Amino acid sequence: MITINEAFRTFLSEQEACLKPDAFMDCEDVILLFEEFLELSAEDYLSEEDMALCAARPGLENKSYFDVFGPENLSPVGIKDFLDDYVIEVGGGKKFIGTVAKILQSFFEWAREMGYIEEKAFEANSEVLAKYRKRY
Repeated sequence: MITINEAFRTFLSEQEACLKPDAFMDCEDVILLFEEFLELSAEDYLSEEDMALCAARPGLENKSYFDVFGPENLSPVGIKDFLDDYVIEVGGGKKFIGTVAKILQSFFEWAREMGYIEEKAFEANSEVLAKYRKRY
């Protein structure tokens, strides 16, 4: 299983190779901001089962959410909260919210192609992101 952190690093590495520098910087900023959000609020989105699993694994005491769980654990609810609340809190305007939605959509498309998330999870996340891409 690949972790969220590993998936983000691999995605960014591939994007750096094919995007122009300005576009890559936007992509990197979005992923880093999403990681920050996950680190601060991941426990809000973990089920009791996942929290117990995390607590029961030796050596995971100092690991963050994205160092333990895979991309399939990124939920539509967390994505919505990230876009509605966190991005706005850090000063992101309408244009930036649209950029964030596009970059996250690219990440989830890539993750589906790589086999890191299932089609059902991809569709659920894409449905949420589509609303932001249309709105902004």
